[in-house]
Amino acid sequence: MRPTTTARRGTTRESLRQQALGLTVLVLAMGAGYAGSRLSIDDIVDAVQARESAEQAVENVAEESTPKKVDIDVHIEEVATQYGVAPKLVAAIVAVESEFNPRAVSRRGAEGLMQLMPATAVDLSVEDPFDPRDNIDGGVRHLKRLMKRFHNDLPLVLAAYNAGEQAVINHRGIPPYRETRQYVVRVLRRYDSEAARAVAKQLAAPKKKPAPARPTPTPAPPRVARAAFIPPATPVMVMPAASPVMPEFMEVAAPPPPPPPSKKMSEAP
Repeated sequence: MRPTTTARRGTTRESLRQQALGLTVLVLAMGAGYAGSRLSIDDIVDAVQARESAEQAVENVAEESTPKKVDIDVHIEEVATQYGVAPKLVAAIVAVESEFNPRAVSRRGAEGLMQLMPATAVDLSVEDPFDPRDNIDGGVRHLKRLMKRFHNDLPLVLAAYNAGEQAVINHRGIPPYRETRQYVVRVLRRYDSEAARAVAKQLAAPKKKPAPARPTPTPAPPRVARAAFIPPATPVMVMPAASPVMPEFMEVAAPPPPPPPSKKMSEAP
């Protein structure tokens, strides 16, 4: 875990105190060289007072150069309220991003309290990314834009703030980056512990492999009924049956007798 802002401030003060002490010793040594091998009580008292004055000056400079967390909280409250974002969410992002250190710079070049990349700071018209108010203003505007882009889906918004919105779009969700996933859970833990547990559980669950696609069966060709050729039937002539001849009409219906032979045929030799 990185040292807190208070620890950094204490380290800075201790370093400056050591420098002041070294400067005082140097002054004493030079005074001893000029005055000889013996120092009077007045010289020692003056040297101690000079050392205390130097330490007090160092503490005053350290206090003036580092904004207090109270001032940063005031900026967060004012800016977040102005853009309609929860101040608690902004404070959680600042705590994870920079631990409330306005001079923080990441390995990738992100700067300030909300760790704005230089290109993002230019796009947001942030003049001084190390100015607490200016940095928070740009960071909250960037956060608000991501909230509109991802329809207030907070885990996706935080993932986009950390890894970039294009990565969220490409992976259709929180990217499988370890840093990004830890970042989302860490911010949510400070803002909404229930949501943090739900997201952590979701990310820890094994990803289900999609079922193999079944091959599409080839449709069978349509069956075509074959028409059988039936030759047309030959018409049959049905003759009417002969009506029977009554006996009394037998003579009438009988054929006429043959004619008698002619004389010429009888006279032939």
